Amino acid sequence: MKYTLCVLLFLCMSCLTEAQTFRPDLHNLNLWEITNRKVETFNEQEKKAIQFNQVGDDGGMILKDYEFSEGIIEFDVKGKNIPQQSFVGVAFHFQDAKKYEFVYFRPFNFMNADTLRRPRSVQYVSMPEYPWEKLRAEHPGKYENKVNPVPNPDDWFHVKITVNGKQIKVYVNHSSKPSLEVESLNTTTTGRIGLWVGNMSAGSFSNLEITPIKKPVPYGNNPAAGKYVNVGDANLYYEVYGEGNPFVLLHGGVYGYIDEFAPFIERLSQHYQVICVATRGHGKSEIGSQPFTWQQRADDAYKVIRAVTKDSVTVLGFSDGGGAGYKLAASHPELVKKLIVIGSGDNPKNGKKNKEVYTPELLLSQNKEYFEGRLAIMPEPKRWGESLAKINKLYNEDYISTETFTKIKCPTLLMSGDRDGYHTAEKMLVSYRTIKKSQLSIIPGCDHVVFFCNFPAVWDSITPFID
Repeated sequence: MKYTLCVLLFLCMSCLTEAQTFRPDLHNLNLWEITNRKVETFNEQEKKAIQFNQVGDDGGMILKDYEFSEGIIEFDVKGKNIPQQSFVGVAFHFQDAKKYEFVYFRPFNFMNADTLRRPRSVQYVSMPEYPWEKLRAEHPGKYENKVNPVPNPDDWFHVKITVNGKQIKVYVNHSSKPSLEVESLNTTTTGRIGLWVGNMSAGSFSNLEITPIKKPVPYGNNPAAGKYVNVGDANLYYEVYGEGNPFVLLHGGVYGYIDEFAPFIERLSQHYQVICVATRGHGKSEIGSQPFTWQQRADDAYKVIRAVTKDSVTVLGFSDGGGAGYKLAASHPELVKKLIVIGSGDNPKNGKKNKEVYTPELLLSQNKEYFEGRLAIMPEPKRWGESLAKINKLYNEDYISTETFTKIKCPTLLMSGDRDGYHTAEKMLVSYRTIKKSQLSIIPGCDHVVFFCNFPAVWDSITPFID
């Protein structure tokens, strides 16, 4: 069924999230690859710090076993107020001593009496193609800038560098405004990271912290996890995550797809082999030639599951996926050992139906960007209207009620929001009373997509059931 609130999840999932902060030990020199410098460890003002000696050419130390792509780099650094003898900073996306990106400071320019030199206090470079000389000559003032607030050039100052895709921002002493903001010139998006000093420079560093940015997994369009199964008249797409006992996820209809289950996949894949089935006409699954029925969806799910595992499985189905879950458990009691159904209740043959009339024009008018994204991954986008016509017929004519519920033998957890307008609490209650080994969880204050509304309550209901 339609559930526009799912858009909120996809907006949220598109955001970047910070992963756990890593604080490498600067005093454990075995963690570092040291180049063209000697390193002295010391403690100063409660700082666990290191100091490089002063020699010709660039040098520094790079973490041996750490790959950095995007995130936040923070550190404290101290140079000195001697012209051309204090170039201190951090290298990232490091491939070797000749190829890396580098943000560094010239403390001797922080308070330079020559005000024309102050805008040369912080510098970005991308070696070897874009050294500072080339950037200054070809793009004056673009890749270097003054530092604000202005630190004492002979004292410690704090640096935060954010790397987000091509965007790089440099902040000093906890300022909310960047001193330098540039677009990366490097074609390499991942590599090692380390502390770096320039020609004839010493420099001290402390409190290095690296917080990588964790990008969301592209659930539903993930080449690393996706496969196909031919079920006779269609190729159905599915993804598998994690290891352990198999746990099957069956998504909702029209708006629904694998990616709506992101919060479930992230948690379940830590302990289970999670099998995510894409329904016909949704996402990367083909449509086929046959009419859509609830039994067909159950049969499709069965074929996908058996292509992955011979074991019995736990099934979680939401909305349309709940209907398929009912049929699957009733048809294959040997397969389904536990069933969780969210937002799908009693739907008798002669019951009142909404007479759905979904069309491409209607859905694009409701959320153009969302459905254009869906169409972009469909293998048969020109058949979308045909698929929606099949869905309308399914919703308007097919049914699931006591004839199915009485055949379900496995423990079953039924769940709904008390404000669900599609499958009301009353409809869920009929299912609960008919399925022998069932439990019922009604989440207050929530409508159809109850796990978007209150995921903690949903998860707290599911966890004891599956455990």
